[in-house]
Amino acid sequence: MSVWYLIFLCGVLTFLIRFIPLSGLIRFKGSELYLKVINLIPIVVLTPIIVQALFFDKNDDLIENVNFEIICGFLAILISILFKNVMTTILLTMIIFLILTNIHYLNG
Repeated sequence: MSVWYLIFLCGVLTFLIRFIPLSGLIRFKGSELYLKVINLIPIVVLTPIIVQALFFDKNDDLIENVNFEIICGFLAILISILFKNVMTTILLTMIIFLILTNIHYLNG
């Protein structure tokens, strides 16, 4: 079998595994504990990724000074708590980041 066919097949299977449960084609209602655990998965997966991106540089050394990414990271947490909306959090945080970086750039 060609490597490209295998890659395509794996892509289709991965898509189907993720799409079918979310599409509603299968009626599956988990227990209350199951639903609570499933809701924690994005937090558990994304937290280490975000922490590493904010607090560590490319050499995996801890960033010791405060920069715009760290400020906007904390602002994103506050905005998400206040608005409880992902798109609002992303848009406001990006606008704040752009304003901060442009002010810094214009001032020298």
